[in-house]
Amino acid sequence: MANFIDPIDFEALKQDDTLPSPSGVRLNIMRMCRQEDVSLPELVTQIQTDPVLAGRIIKIGNGASINKGRPIVAISKDVLLMIGLHAVRQLALAISLTTERRDDGCPGFDYAAFWARTVAMACASQALADYYGDAPPSEMFASGLLANIGRLGLASARPDAYSALLGEDVGPEQFRAAEKARFGYDHLELAAAMMQDWDIPRLFCEAVLHHEVPEQSGLHDESRQLRLAQMLHVAGAVADYCVAAEPNRLAALQALLDAGLPLAGEVDHVIAICDRTVRDWIEWGSMVKIATHPMPPTRDVMQQLLEQPPE
Repeated sequence: MANFIDPIDFEALKQDDTLPSPSGVRLNIMRMCRQEDVSLPELVTQIQTDPVLAGRIIKIGNGASINKGRPIVAISKDVLLMIGLHAVRQLALAISLTTERRDDGCPGFDYAAFWARTVAMACASQALADYYGDAPPSEMFASGLLANIGRLGLASARPDAYSALLGEDVGPEQFRAAEKARFGYDHLELAAAMMQDWDIPRLFCEAVLHHEVPEQSGLHDESRQLRLAQMLHVAGAVADYCVAAEPNRLAALQALLDAGLPLAGEVDHVIAICDRTVRDWIEWGSMVKIATHPMPPTRDVMQQLLEQPPE
């Protein structure tokens, strides 16, 4: 299997023991989910000790795309089988990273802004998956949460050099090239390599690798990888809208309208996805202690945008 970055470089990063990684009960849950003969009652017991993970599994289990019966109120073997152990494993990984990596070891890296946008992107990815299909919502949530984990990886493993790079006058279009020149790989290649190391299916690793500019990916027009990369790209635009300061909100919404498939500028779809994402983002913020803020109804912001005089 092809590697996303040089294996020697990646092994050196792992040996430094500074890359973000899961730990504690969530690491144990991840290991159990990989066992062919896992004891489901024991796994239920482990998950019940983690209220954040248990709450997210119940919420996903009650999603309209999964649950056609009575509301789920507690973790059970049937719930785990309905969600799928692979999805449970990815959620454990994603939540572990979200709740445990809050240090400030890289002076130029804005941890609060990173986590606010990261969680918003995860919520948007899940909402888009619910709306359009193409991938299970729980796996898209995890992919959205991990899509920019390479930035945190560089801030954690190479704090001084990455802080210096962040302080340079490098535009967003050139930043990946600057990372590659400095480190030999960029943040998306590192994110994909970390996901591959965590045994996340290559489909999602490649979607993350190409999500910033999916039209330049070279992926086949009809490929599932491209559709997922496009979905993550739009989720990133939704996240940018969520975290935008009020003076920048209209521009962020216009960028979302211009972001392409799957929303393709469909105003009613954009409004529905944004409103749901904001609700989920604020809920997640209270659970994992990240900074969020209330937003006006997207329809109101859309109306302001449409009423703007042409430039």
